[in-house]
Amino acid sequence: MGRRVLVGVFGLVALLTFWTLAAQPAGGKDAARIDALLNKMNKVQKDLKTLRVGFVQTNNFSMLSKPQVLKGFLILEKPDTALYTYSSPSRLFFLVKDGDLLVYDPAAKKVVVQDIRRHQNRIMRYLGVGQPLNELTKHFKVLWVGEKNEVAHIELVPTKFRMKRKVAALHFWVDAQTGIPTAFEVVESQGDRIRFDFTHWESNPKLGPDAFKVHIPPGVKVQRRMLDFQETFKP
Repeated sequence: MGRRVLVGVFGLVALLTFWTLAAQPAGGKDAARIDALLNKMNKVQKDLKTLRVGFVQTNNFSMLSKPQVLKGFLILEKPDTALYTYSSPSRLFFLVKDGDLLVYDPAAKKVVVQDIRRHQNRIMRYLGVGQPLNELTKHFKVLWVGEKNEVAHIELVPTKFRMKRKVAALHFWVDAQTGIPTAFEVVESQGDRIRFDFTHWESNPKLGPDAFKVHIPPGVKVQRRMLDFQETFKP
């Protein structure tokens, strides 16, 4: 569970800060509208410096009897700083900053700080986002799924065996007029899914000096340890 939540955290940071969505030519009748949508999305990303957005995260895992739904908001500053504040079903903080991942659980009165420098690129590659154009082109094909109420749905399907072992598909739901993502979903090779639905998207808000400060009360235990994924994210 912890590993998959972390995949979601890193994957979303990678998507919102580094995405360059291009892939093998779609061909056929969908090629023009796919290209137009990707161009809009890439412009949004290029212009994005800071972000404040609400989200609903839905985890559909085989180990769960029913989907796990978490709510919160994300504050992000490019290139690699982000704060997730989960408000439901319980308070939880994930802070990615200066090469560290800080996880604070107020109910448990516990803080864990992990050095993620060695693993950051691996996790981004795991999801296939945040890659240079030539890398993404090697691994995915873009498919047009459909459009409803001016929200376009595209699917990125891996084309290489190594990527297929990890990810079955990436799904994007995008405002067809603005190019702003309304939802993002990772489908793992075994069928488990992590989906983010976005609300109250604010592009380039002015962030104060304390935007990424997590208040830790006196007496809360802080542990520092190395992050070890072993085989999970082995390239």
